[in-house]
Amino acid sequence: MAQFIKNKVGIIACSGEDLVGGTITRAAARMVVEKLRPDKTIILCQPLFMAGGLERHGSQQERNFAKDHPTITIEGCDEECARCAVERYSGPVAATIRVEDILKEHPGLKPATRETLDADGMKVAQILAIKIADKIDELLDEKHEEDEGFSDPARPSTDVRGCGCGCKKR
Repeated sequence: MAQFIKNKVGIIACSGEDLVGGTITRAAARMVVEKLRPDKTIILCQPLFMAGGLERHGSQQERNFAKDHPTITIEGCDEECARCAVERYSGPVAATIRVEDILKEHPGLKPATRETLDADGMKVAQILAIKIADKIDELLDEKHEEDEGFSDPARPSTDVRGCGCGCKKR
């Protein structure tokens, strides 16, 4: 396994705009970097990561971060584009977490639409965010007990609109 700098973990969420799973992954990524592990994570933009040759826009910096730090990919479908991109341009991922696995574990949750996550979509995103946070703790050898109440109705921001990579740009 590669030698990583273990002070931060990169997260690359699915960029599938036409998939409810993609919307869920981006919402979960934001929950992790804004609420659960803000000092331990950074979102890497999948489209920028894959673009390459755009040094002035940071694509090489994104790839270098993933080479040097553990990186988790969050997949909205079975194509696993985020994992494939990281492995192609930076090396092995530290972990891949899939929306489909969450839906199999919780068959009663049926997210309805990709535009605005309904209650089920938000619940899936919260479960996914906690799984990501747990994986980050494992990778960084840390533990956070305060996450237990995270899945309660006091939810983080549901606004996942933006440039498509989960950032706040509009």
